Amino acid sequence: MKTIIYSKYSNERSRAFSIRTDILEEGNFRCVRKTPVYPEGKAHIQALYRHYQLLSALTEGTRLSWNRCVPAADGVDLEYIEGESLEEQLLFTLHTQGIDVCAREFLDCLRFIRSLHTGARFAPSEEFCQVFGDASLPVGTECAPCTDIDLLCENILVSEGRWIAIDYEWSFAFPIPVNFLLYRVILHFTDNANRGEEFRRFDFMGQMGITEEEKTAFAAMEAHFQQYILQGHVPIRNLYPAISDGYWLPEEHFSPEDLQIYFDYGDGFREENSVLYRMQEKPYWHLRQEIPLPDNVKALRVDPGYHASLVHLSEFRFASVTGQAAFFLREGTVLGDWIYFSESDPNIFVTDIPQDAKSFLVTLESYQPGQAPLEEINRLAREYQELKNSRLKRWKSTVSSVLKPQ
Repeated sequence: MKTIIYSKYSNERSRAFSIRTDILEEGNFRCVRKTPVYPEGKAHIQALYRHYQLLSALTEGTRLSWNRCVPAADGVDLEYIEGESLEEQLLFTLHTQGIDVCAREFLDCLRFIRSLHTGARFAPSEEFCQVFGDASLPVGTECAPCTDIDLLCENILVSEGRWIAIDYEWSFAFPIPVNFLLYRVILHFTDNANRGEEFRRFDFMGQMGITEEEKTAFAAMEAHFQQYILQGHVPIRNLYPAISDGYWLPEEHFSPEDLQIYFDYGDGFREENSVLYRMQEKPYWHLRQEIPLPDNVKALRVDPGYHASLVHLSEFRFASVTGQAAFFLREGTVLGDWIYFSESDPNIFVTDIPQDAKSFLVTLESYQPGQAPLEEINRLAREYQELKNSRLKRWKSTVSSVLKPQ
């Protein structure tokens, strides 16, 4: 007897397209069953088997096959396949061999997909207009008699050297321009996955012959297709403006800057050995805090906030010692009791801790870009330039004395 081990409802659509997907298991055998949620969805599910036959004929003899589909009493059963997606393989190439190799492999995939879609000529049929609207497209371009517009890299599994297309629910047995399919494949791999800027210079759409006019038409087709899926149904996600008074961000109500102190007991600075102190804003961030020192602490790391900043150390000392404590930076520029951190996550390290020290006093102001007082910046800039000039003068004097004939 088959047991359901997983169920998923795709019902944020019209009743005609709402489906349920189950993974069934019996012994070591598994399959995927798709059934309609409502009686109105029966035709949509039954079309899967017909599209499986048409698409299989389209790719016969190629490296691409389609997830095997057979009719079931109340829906269809599909082969359960395990494998890595083509998108995952492309991203592995991206991270191991670089973006140029990844782009070449992706272009090869696009050319292969184009090569499959032959045997028909495009003309805007009644069914096409019902699904995609009255798009302004060139007539007579070559395409396939049946197209799975979701033939995306994420929907192609690579298993034992085979490419197997899954999730071909949105297939249509009428001519659709192959450039629309390529447009969707490119968009889902780049812009829709926040990789658009990364791959912009390769101009995949231009290389596949997709014109600016087609891009405009395809965007309108996509919008009409999404409305076709809904057919008047309002998804819960679209109800938000009607049922909510809005939202608020925690950082708008709580300080996003903290002073974080790390204690090193000889095994390094660890998150679990740290404490946070909330900094106040007026409008720059500031804090005055006495920090108890645990026994056996070997070193301190003081993190004054989480952003690039100009930090003024008004007080930075052990309670038992007068004068500023010695410290060092891994990144930053020190000018007196001011420190400029050009990168996020600023750190100040204190490694010389007196044996009798019980607490550490910190009073500081942290200015983020746009907050720092202009007159103080100008003064520090002058001091920094003078320091550079002084060091340059000393260096020239040293070089001159070394090179001076004896």
